[in-house]
Formats: sequence, structure tokens, C-alpha cells
Amino acid sequence: MKSTRVILSTLLLLSTFPMSAWNMSETVSGTVKCGKKPLAGVVVSDGFNCVATDENGHYSLQKNDRATNITVSTPAGYLPQVDEYNRPLFFIPVEEGRTDYSFNLIKNKKDDKKHVFMTQADIQVVNEDELCLFDEQVADARDHFSQFNKNDVFAIDCGDVVGDHPELYESSLRHRAGFGFPVYITNGNHDMQYYVPTHELSKARFEKNIGPTNYSFNRGDVHYIAIDNVFYIGRDYFYMGYVDETTFDWLRQDLSYVPEGSTVVMFFHIPLAFETEPQPFRYDGSSVSKQTVNARHLIEMMKPYNTHFISGHMHTTHNVEYNDRAYEHNTPGACGMWWDIDLCADGTPQGYGVYVVDGPDIKWYFKSKGHDKDYQFRLYAPGAAKDYPEDIIANVWNADSQWRIEWLEDGVVMGTMTQYEGKDPLVLERTADKSGLRYSWIGPHNTKHLYRATPVNHAASISVRATDRFGNVYEAPLEK
Repeated sequence: MKSTRVILSTLLLLSTFPMSAWNMSETVSGTVKCGKKPLAGVVVSDGFNCVATDENGHYSLQKNDRATNITVSTPAGYLPQVDEYNRPLFFIPVEEGRTDYSFNLIKNKKDDKKHVFMTQADIQVVNEDELCLFDEQVADARDHFSQFNKNDVFAIDCGDVVGDHPELYESSLRHRAGFGFPVYITNGNHDMQYYVPTHELSKARFEKNIGPTNYSFNRGDVHYIAIDNVFYIGRDYFYMGYVDETTFDWLRQDLSYVPEGSTVVMFFHIPLAFETEPQPFRYDGSSVSKQTVNARHLIEMMKPYNTHFISGHMHTTHNVEYNDRAYEHNTPGACGMWWDIDLCADGTPQGYGVYVVDGPDIKWYFKSKGHDKDYQFRLYAPGAAKDYPEDIIANVWNADSQWRIEWLEDGVVMGTMTQYEGKDPLVLERTADKSGLRYSWIGPHNTKHLYRATPVNHAASISVRATDRFGNVYEAPLEK
């Protein structure tokens, strides 16, 4: 009886240990330096545990036996080395028998308190021809970001690097190098490996070809975190949006080095949610694969910080303000409608996000490929929308609750347009004839960033004016 109590007491004690305390293997160590200068207080991780370097730039870490990479969370003012693809080398793959994992960082020559980053998602190429189409966006972004040549610039890629074609990984990285600045990438559902026994094994292909799935870095006053929220269910191609406990445990440790009140940018593939309030939910494949089913716990964890969540996956634009300190930017697919149509399913053009950072503050806008910065919406004359045949329609793809959308007649503001949910008329038109499409399943998706108004004087010169949350004004006339 006594031995039973001892066993139960031991099991109870062990159950209080964090998951990261299990499956430990050997101790690894190393230094973090910039040239010959040791860097203190730099966080190093194996994806399960985090430690900080001492005053000599040295760290020692008990490596989890499932660890695949040792990563350094590059501190503000410093940069990782990059390879020939402009891929940031903030990680060292784990090698059997290796115990020294040292990093040599580069001093950032630019003031990174003011920096700029680009966001993109769902390149999702299936052949080299599509990579050549992607080159058009690369060239567009390279040209657009040239205006920020005095700033530190990098890109965030929210996954689906390829469309289930791992043989394109290397070529895809080579094309991304054309941006001319580093690209930080996270795992997508079309990047995972299918037909494996567990979720953990599903990310092996991404880790081998691209790098870690959970990592962090710093620029100026902002802390950046990448996590993998694509959870492979273990049955052929099935997956759901889900943050596992290993990731939550790692996040707690990583954030313990970040002062409360800081600005954090967290990026991943599958959106958290589409509404600020809980909605009726069905546990079917379609529902669980389009949102993160335990998102509210992640949002709760991030309450002490000013957080921008950045996601992809949906091939649409969708902004969600969870509270005054948590905002999600759902980034539209760079491939549009799978390289078949140069629009996304909600009418957003192919393009990318631009985020301008000044200290802890971030401003942003969407840049459409092939258009100037002021192209922020598309107008339709009366008759374009079947449900509202008398109305003018504006699709303002990056709008949120702080935007003001007005219509003018002969230069006079007539009022605020009414937001509604529906389908973009141009997408409806361009997907109506399936015979001209490679994929017959392509079609429009409902979106809430549509606005309508009934003109008072149809003979007047009509225009629409959109003012974003930062006071930028965009205006365009209605073509008759």
C-alpha cells in the first residue's frame, strides 16, 4: 500500500512538470557573438526550451530529443547571416553527436527602430511556369520597396510555399531571392508531409527544405514570432488550425523575455477566427481547416502585448479587431485564384501587405501588383450587383471598422456607404464560364468588405472616397 502511495505521489509530481521537461537528451552549448564581441541576453532555443546567453555570450541548453534545429532570436540592432537565397540563417540543424551550436550575428547598419516589412501568403506553385508568374510580383515588390532603401526591410511569408510539390522548394527560394531582402517563412498546409503517422512528422519536409516552424526575432522595438498552427490529423490530407501544447509552452518561455506592453507581430498560416465573438461552430473538415479551433487561448495569452496576428490560407483579405490590443491581418493569396485568375476569391487583386514600423507603432496598407499605392478599391456602376441593381458598389479590400467609405456626386459628399456581405461582381463574371478555367471548382467567396449606395442623381459625376484608419484618403471616379 505504501509503495502504491509513493508511485502515485511520484506520478502526481511528474504531472506538474511542463511538457518541455520531458524527452530531454544531451546538453548543447555555444556562444552568440558579433565578430569577436560576445552578446549577452540573447535568447537561444531548440523549439521546446529557451535560454539566454550570459555576459560572455555563452549559453547551455538541455536539448529535447525531438529538436530539429537550434535557433537564435536575433536581438534588436543585429541581423542573422543569409544564404544565397536571402534566407536568414538564424538556425542550425541538429546533427547527431554535435554539441556546439554557435552563432555569429551581423551588426545592423541601419536604425531598425524604423523598419519596413512585407507580407505575402499562398504562393502555392505547382510548376516552374507559375514561379515565372510569381516573378511579376517579386519585381513589383522590389520596385515598390526601393523607396525604403534607407530602412531595414524584410518579408514575412505566411506559408504554402509550394502547392504539394516539394521538388519546387529550392527553385521557390531562388525566385524569392529576387526581392533583394530576407524572407522569414512559416509552414502551410500545402507544405506539410502527408501519410505520416503523426503531426510532428508532417513538418519534417518543411524543416528540411526551409527551416524551423517555431522561432522568433527582434527588430527595433518589435518582437516577431512565427508559429506552426497547421495540425496534421493523421489521415491522408486532413488537417485543422490548432496550436498544440508544445508550441504554447515554447511561446510562454519566449514571451518571458519580452516586456509586457511591447508590440508583438505573430505570423502563421491558418487564420485565428473571422469574428470577435464566438460563432456557432461545427467540427467538420471545412470548419476546422479554415480557422484555429483553440484561438481564444492564444488571444488570451497575448493580452499583455500589443499584438498583430498575420495569417494567410484563405486567399482573401479579412481584418479582425479582437480587442484594442489584438488585430489580425488575413493576407490574400499571392497566387490569386491559383494562378488561373489574377484576383482572389473575394475580389482582392494579387499583391502584398506593406507595414511601416516606427518604434512600437505600425502602419500598413495593401499594395496591388501592377497598380500604384493609391489603388485601394474597385468601383462598380449600378446593375453590377444582382441584389442591389440600383446601387454603386465599392470593394474596399483592406478596410476595417476605422475606415470611412463615402460617395460623392459632382464633388459633394452625399453620405457614408453601407457595408454588406456579398460576392465581388468581377469575380462572378470571370468565373462564370468554367470551360476557360484550369480548375472547375474556382469561384467567388462571400466577403464583408463590400459597400453600396444608391445615387441621388444618376446623371451626376459620381466618385467614392475611402479614408483609412491613418487618415490617408483614396478617391476614384465611377466610370460610366
